[in-house]
Amino acid sequence: MWAKPSVPALLREFQRTYLEALPEPVLRERLQVWQGEHGATLAWHPAEEGLSIELLADGSLLASARTNTVGPGYHAFLLDVLDRIAAQWGLRWLWDDVDDDAGYGDETGYANGRDLTRLQAEMAIWLRQVAQLLLQRRDAQDLFVSMPIGPMPRIGAFVGSPMGIWSEDRFERIAASEAEALAAASEFFPWWQPGFGADFWSGLARVGVWCDVNWVGPRDQAERDVLRRVLDSDRRATAIDPRRALEPEVRDELQWLLERGAEIELPQREGPGYKRLPTRHALYGGPWSVEVPGHFKEHELNDGNNLQYVGDRRAVYVSSLSIAAADGSLPPAAELLETANRDGPADLAWAQDEIVATARWEEDAQARVRHLYAACAVDGRVLLLTISDELDAPREWAEAVARSVRWASPEQ
Repeated sequence: MWAKPSVPALLREFQRTYLEALPEPVLRERLQVWQGEHGATLAWHPAEEGLSIELLADGSLLASARTNTVGPGYHAFLLDVLDRIAAQWGLRWLWDDVDDDAGYGDETGYANGRDLTRLQAEMAIWLRQVAQLLLQRRDAQDLFVSMPIGPMPRIGAFVGSPMGIWSEDRFERIAASEAEALAAASEFFPWWQPGFGADFWSGLARVGVWCDVNWVGPRDQAERDVLRRVLDSDRRATAIDPRRALEPEVRDELQWLLERGAEIELPQREGPGYKRLPTRHALYGGPWSVEVPGHFKEHELNDGNNLQYVGDRRAVYVSSLSIAAADGSLPPAAELLETANRDGPADLAWAQDEIVATARWEEDAQARVRHLYAACAVDGRVLLLTISDELDAPREWAEAVARSVRWASPEQ
């Protein structure tokens, strides 16, 4: 008999039941838990958004998840988790009482019919619809599907997903044909077949390759763990079905990074992996943004007032100022830039849309470091950057970072 629990008790039982559904310790150790005021969210797959359970005022439970970031196998897995919750907690999920306005129910029909073929077909239909929508933006590049909100790499191609990069031509074929969409869906979704077989482990490895690996020698235990997990997932997939193995050169590079350690400071240019690529970061949540190498780590300094991006022997430090007159008017960008340049004359000057910017070089011979101090201004706002590199390094990289700054007006 179901009795309304407290939220902490709900969380304990939710986590225990969820862990029972994961068959391997290497999966259970990935589980992350976020507790809210009325429930909790659990997640472990690198491409998922999580399963949330909310305790409503009347004592009923509301379960919610978005499964099309991972695929049919994940959808079936979550139904298994919910089945376990129903059996162990003495409750019944109301799959038939679909509230179209609230979006409740299983729109794939899998909860009632357990028809895998239909579930996969529904996922393929969704992919085809996405392709048709994205093709309306043919002039765009660096679009992403099923990727988390956050820094986005410059892929120089049509679409990126957790499983890799997709060409416009491939999406045209997906949009034009149900059969092509179904065939492509098995490559697009990281978890196509239910269960924990070769398809599952291969998808886990490939998502790790594209989204999680930094492609430099591990700088801490967390990065070592990522490399080990990807290699372990590939080993498990290969043991079940050798056809699902990672490409030998990718596996060799992963092993090389793990064995050689921190001496590998720069990613190889060629190969899969978004963190090999220049990546745009929204600063302080926007509207400023800057592009830095994908393997750089972001750190918040001074209670979040400053940001630091560090990788290999280079670093970018960022601070932002908002300025308004007593009457609420915004000082012109040129005036703010003149104030920012009081420490010395500028070596560089440029404009980009609303932005006016200057930069000056300064060398620290004793530390063998060269700094580029850049100031970017729009009316009422200034972004200050210190871009540091080795003294004998070419200047082009630091200048490119400074010139990559963009401003997305909140009014746009």
